[in-house]
Amino acid sequence: MIKRVDHVGIAVENIDDTLAFLKDCFGAEELARNEYPEIQQTSSTVNIQGTNFELMEPTGPDGVIGQFMKNSPRGGYHHISILCDDLEGLVDELEKKGIKIIGKMYDGPDRVAFIHPKSAKGLLIELTDTGSVTR
Repeated sequence: MIKRVDHVGIAVENIDDTLAFLKDCFGAEELARNEYPEIQQTSSTVNIQGTNFELMEPTGPDGVIGQFMKNSPRGGYHHISILCDDLEGLVDELEKKGIKIIGKMYDGPDRVAFIHPKSAKGLLIELTDTGSVTR
């Protein structure tokens, strides 16, 4: 079962600069910051009046966000994350409908899978049952 939109992922050149802007203009609060060396990325979960955003900064050129920034050097919208009760169950259900799922990561504290943009009208959609609070 789908619970809610968990967060919107945004690729940024510099988390600290973007966070300072969001704090100054909108009263944003940083909830968590995590390093992901295996995918060359730092992520910051930021809340603005009840809505979470994941600010993603590349730490190297070969990770997903580093590659994304090659085509969008100033960053921008990357994905929308949907929180569900049962990640594997939802993925199985979607695959039975012919939806292409990529990046299944069921182990660890960040349990996610992604709907391929070709199956989602050009949108990259992250599915999670752990939510952005754990990030």
